[in-house]
Amino acid sequence: MILFGGSYTQEVGPGLEGTGKGIYCFNFNQKTGELQFLHVFLNRNTSYIAISKCKKYLYSFQEVSKDKKPVVLSFEIQENFSLKLLNQQSVAGGLPCHLSLINDTTLGVACYQTGNVHLYAIEKNGLLKPCHQTITNIGSSLNKERQECAHAHMVIENNGQVFVPDLGIDKIVVFNSLENSLIEEYKINVSLGEGPRHIVFHKSGKVAFVINELTGNVLILNKINSKYEVVKTINSIPNFFKETSSAAAIKLSLDGKFLYVSNRGCNTIAIFKFDIKTNKLELISQQLTFGDTPRDFTISPDGNWLIAANQDTNNLVVFERNNKTGLLKKVNELKNINSVVCLKWM
Repeated sequence: MILFGGSYTQEVGPGLEGTGKGIYCFNFNQKTGELQFLHVFLNRNTSYIAISKCKKYLYSFQEVSKDKKPVVLSFEIQENFSLKLLNQQSVAGGLPCHLSLINDTTLGVACYQTGNVHLYAIEKNGLLKPCHQTITNIGSSLNKERQECAHAHMVIENNGQVFVPDLGIDKIVVFNSLENSLIEEYKINVSLGEGPRHIVFHKSGKVAFVINELTGNVLILNKINSKYEVVKTINSIPNFFKETSSAAAIKLSLDGKFLYVSNRGCNTIAIFKFDIKTNKLELISQQLTFGDTPRDFTISPDGNWLIAANQDTNNLVVFERNNKTGLLKKVNELKNINSVVCLKWM
């Protein structure tokens, strides 16, 4: 299988920088767990990536501040899995940090610095049209250093609606998607100071989970009268860690029975068991990632493997995943792959 990884190649902002080269490409052996580096497409801070459903196109951006003029990029995936740049469009915001496809016809880009979301229509040949809609969140929250203004941290589509967790305003803004444009429907309120970062959805369509970056708390959201509401909070930080952690990624197993959360600082992946019948989320284990700053990880499409990217120790660690218990066992490691912060399967 082919796995792509986005990376930081230079300074993103104060205290955050990388030494990567661009967008990495790997071959993964699903039988042995071996991960092999193939090549890298050189570019500036191409951190987060998204791949079209047809597997022909890959999208990324340059995660830089507004004054450095970030752009969003469209690539064609070649037969040898190298990337051919098709075109780019300007981003009228700063520090783009997440992007995803909406109905496979529109690309949504969330900007952390400026707290907004930008929409780009996608042509049939994969080319991006100029931005046709920008939505800007307004507000602030309890943490004066991290929540001085809006900080959109993700844009993701689910069942015809688009969700934007905003770390700066402690809200998840929910939009209806209509003809490649977004119309706000409602906001999900989060306790002050939590800093919502990413959201994942259970296959039942009735439950979602949010990871809060500033506290490491996981929120359980239930769909009540067609709207999601926070019903429970559970912490993902291990008891042994007494310093300030920084939660990063959250993923669900394909069967919806296990939830995984990565935490920077303590460098662990928290493993939760979820029972859809009782709505109970139980922390069952903390897995060390064998490196520093696990900003992202991914579960293989067959559910048998989990690969963690340790940004600050420049290594990717392959874990074998037990489908019955949800637990992880390290089986392989690929070193000297610098500053990878996003992993996506082709």
